[in-house]
Amino acid sequence: MELKELFAENAAAKIWRVAVQLLKDQNNILDQYPETVPQTGKNAGKYATRDAEFWTCGFFPGSIYALLERSMKYPQRLHIPNTHRPRFQSELLQMGRTWAEPLYAMASRTDTHDMGFIIQPALQMDWELTGNTRSLQAVLTAAESLASRYDEKVKAIRSWDVAINKRYNYVDKDVDFLVIIDSMCNLDLLYYAGHHTSNQKLIDIATTHAHTVLKTVVRENFSTYHLVNFDAQTGAVKDKLTNQGYKDWSTWSRGQAWSILGYSQTYMWTRDPVFLHAATELANYFLARLEAFTCNCPYVPLWDFDAPVPLNQGELPLRDTSAGMIAANGLLLLHQVLRGQGEGSRYLAAAMRIATETIELSLSEDKASFAPMADGKDSLSVPGGSFDAILRNATACRNEDSLRQYWDHGLVYADYYFLEFGNKLIRMGLV
Repeated sequence: MELKELFAENAAAKIWRVAVQLLKDQNNILDQYPETVPQTGKNAGKYATRDAEFWTCGFFPGSIYALLERSMKYPQRLHIPNTHRPRFQSELLQMGRTWAEPLYAMASRTDTHDMGFIIQPALQMDWELTGNTRSLQAVLTAAESLASRYDEKVKAIRSWDVAINKRYNYVDKDVDFLVIIDSMCNLDLLYYAGHHTSNQKLIDIATTHAHTVLKTVVRENFSTYHLVNFDAQTGAVKDKLTNQGYKDWSTWSRGQAWSILGYSQTYMWTRDPVFLHAATELANYFLARLEAFTCNCPYVPLWDFDAPVPLNQGELPLRDTSAGMIAANGLLLLHQVLRGQGEGSRYLAAAMRIATETIELSLSEDKASFAPMADGKDSLSVPGGSFDAILRNATACRNEDSLRQYWDHGLVYADYYFLEFGNKLIRMGLV
């Protein structure tokens, strides 16, 4: 398979089909957003949705805006039939704004650290592509909301208010202060808003949090824990755990991927060499674990690098395509930084291999395309298919103590980072 699948009609057609169908299913009132596509069972192939408040709500609108960016700035990389292009380009912005509308109300939330994931993929892009100041204001408000979760004693932003599974029960914010490695990818929001408004406080909070995570959540060998619990009164570390990975001591591959992307972004904002060193070492650890894997397509990561690999013939190891595509995005940024400094980089080749092997192993065989338009006046439509997501083989959570385990499925943010990887390649002039 070639990387042309990153830009194929299939991707645009699937996003459009899901956008139209789920709007219709909800009578144009969006309170459910797509999350996973089961690969087995009675609902196989169709998106399962979550409440609009769930942390993944920004990724599907973000996928629409990723296509909009191609349409507006790089039309040569939007591979759809010429007969459909005018209608698609004219309707894509409205579709994006329809799906993004409920996100504006999320900007003032102070009950979650996921503000970057919720707000940036769609609303930041809406501001950057169209100059919509309402979207910029949502971005700025979201940053202030995120900053409200910072605690000077811990010198970190609280990730979760509670963490409950079969093994632990953290529910008292006065006692426990929970920080996860994923938090590194929400700092970009603080830097973006801080520099837009000359608000040094936002910038300092982001940088302080990054240092705290580096000292406590990142291990000495640059693997990562998923979750660290601090004493809310003293800031001392109490527990180092996992919530979605295999074991406390293991390395959950998506957590490692978040760290690569997050520290690469943080370095690009701060130019602090401590963060560049962290990003490169985190990437080196990730790639070393991929290189040690002996199964087919080793650059599609295991869901956890230390989880047992089945030995029975015909039983396939459990992967996480979202971890691969998140890491690939971080590796591209790292490559850009190093080449900009005149240094060599192996990270572009690694990112390309992750994308190539992900396409080879996990691109859904169910391909979508737009229905013919006789005279350009027909409505845009995509015939029904058997699998809603672009990619298969993601794993949201396989932790044995989790109250909700689901794995080996399509996943909305695997597809978002797949599209965003393509856009990064375009922006960088690499395709």
